[in-house]
Amino acid sequence: MLEQQLRIAKEQIEILPKGTLRCTSSNGSDQYHINGEYISKKKRDYARKVAQREYDEKLVPLLEKVISKWEDLEFVYDNCVLENQFETMCNARKALVTPLIEPIEIKIERFMKEEYEPSTFGDDDKTELYTLQNERVRSKSELIIADELFRYGIPYRYEMPIELESRGKIVIFRPDFTVMNRRNGKKYIMEHLGMMDNPEYVERNIEKMDVYERNGILLGVNLLLTHETSKIPLCRNVLDSYIENYFI
Repeated sequence: MLEQQLRIAKEQIEILPKGTLRCTSSNGSDQYHINGEYISKKKRDYARKVAQREYDEKLVPLLEKVISKWEDLEFVYDNCVLENQFETMCNARKALVTPLIEPIEIKIERFMKEEYEPSTFGDDDKTELYTLQNERVRSKSELIIADELFRYGIPYRYEMPIELESRGKIVIFRPDFTVMNRRNGKKYIMEHLGMMDNPEYVERNIEKMDVYERNGILLGVNLLLTHETSKIPLCRNVLDSYIENYFI
């Protein structure tokens, strides 16, 4: 975006007239002078072009400076300069050092190895739905979500328990998915609301969302929701948009 604005500004400078604009006010009306000459209302468009050129000429060096800073930041980010300070050590040295800036691979490895007791399925639950990672899930939509995350190479855990505070007590929630951004290690809670045409189900999940929010897990920040009804299924395009915008 900045590079596009820089290009537009330079193109305008090439075609807009030169001049030194001075602005004054008389009886509450704006007046313009270019190179010392008063500009009448009929020539206001000329004043506008001169003002635009002066603005563009001041903006160009600032844009170039900002773009240069962004390029420096991109170099640090794309080349993992800070993370590699630890990663390039030999294994013997790594064993002696606790990295202040942890490589993303270590974060992902620890996240994926974290142990927890899986939730159980009731005796009356006859569904036999298994993901590409051989996890048993509770619905076809959860199967789609899990397998899509897997295909994108996104680290996730299914029904990983978290402790939250609710009305002065500690409660255990098992979000459908806990997902980690594979570039920066940020974790997200991802819930699929599969029966949004069931009023009792909707009410229970509103209460659930309230507990999340009171614990700093906020929609669009670190909480993501997908949804469907009996007539409107999970949209794969929307799911892919979530993955591309939040996890990659």
